[in-house]
Amino acid sequence: MTAQTHRLGEVLRTAREAKGVDLTRAERETKIRSRYLSALERGEYRELPGSVYTRGFLRNYALYLGLDPEYLIDLYRLETATQATE
Repeated sequence: MTAQTHRLGEVLRTAREAKGVDLTRAERETKIRSRYLSALERGEYRELPGSVYTRGFLRNYALYLGLDPEYLIDLYRLETATQATE
């Protein structure tokens, strides 16, 4: 599977929608600001405070959504490595 097959934002958004949760509720329950959750779902990593925080957000959001945190962090690394070479 490549990063193109499973883009991080699509995985997050799909899981959140399958859970029946909007960004406001996700913010309240994860304590992660909705603007950061939205940025993750859109793949707008420049809107996030930094890679250490982003990995923490991903780990917490993944657990909240019932996803594998390490898989999502790997997707994040692949996507940011790809963006850096473009």
